[in-house]
Amino acid sequence: MKPIKKYLFEDFLKEKIVYVTCRQYWTILLEELFEKNKITNVQPYLKTTYANGIDFFNGNPMVNYMVSETGRAIRIIQEEPNPDDLEITAWLDDFETDDFTANELVISIQLRPKTERVAFELIKKWLVEQYPAKKMERFIDLKIELDKLENLEQEKAFA
Repeated sequence: MKPIKKYLFEDFLKEKIVYVTCRQYWTILLEELFEKNKITNVQPYLKTTYANGIDFFNGNPMVNYMVSETGRAIRIIQEEPNPDDLEITAWLDDFETDDFTANELVISIQLRPKTERVAFELIKKWLVEQYPAKKMERFIDLKIELDKLENLEQEKAFA
């Protein structure tokens, strides 16, 4: 028997009100992080709506922010809950348009309290502590492997 996993905003792709609430949740938490760490000039850099203003409502991105002074950005892709998939993964990417270039931390997440904590650890290392790219990649690998091990141990405990 597998452990029962509690997801936050589980029906976010099915119910628009849940989606909007989930986006507000992320926005409040991230704005609090920016304020607490005196990170200013932060703004979204990706569109989340069609030309007519209707939201994509697909979780990619759920939220996104770029810090103009550093050229660093974060994009949160929220995935539909699926206990058989990785619940969190992340990578660094270069994002480029005609107007700007950003070094982007992309986090793909099935939102649970545990994965939220991992996501915020990654975001802090990237935006607050400004880990260099190579060090950040090693930290991402470590956090993801630790998460996999923890999930395996939980499954064994319930077997």
